[in-house]
Amino acid sequence: METANSSSDHSSGVMYTISTQYETYANYEIEASLITDIVNGFADDPDDFIVIDPSTPVEGSLYMQAAPLRHTPRSIVVELRLGYPDGSFRHFSRQIEDRDSVIRMLLDYWGLQKLPAYSTWSDITDELS
Repeated sequence: METANSSSDHSSGVMYTISTQYETYANYEIEASLITDIVNGFADDPDDFIVIDPSTPVEGSLYMQAAPLRHTPRSIVVELRLGYPDGSFRHFSRQIEDRDSVIRMLLDYWGLQKLPAYSTWSDITDELS
């Protein structure tokens, strides 16, 4: 599941911070295996989460996050927040059962600065107000 990380050679100029329930990782500590291990660890710790926070928006996205769903053991909720110049935002969410798909989305966001195809995701912006 390795993805080339263009941020490791600083060609993209985007730096990242990853936060979990237990720890925060600086850009220089982040590797594909860290993201993979965190998401795979959801099976053992249903209270954990991952937030990938770029130093500058990725295609308008302020951050991407994922967390296991307690009520559905194999499901993970993935969320994406888009920010706009006027300070407003839209927040999208999708429940996914395929752990590998979640890992791929997070690796692409971090390594390729690529958003998932979120057009069919639920817009939950109003729930956050």
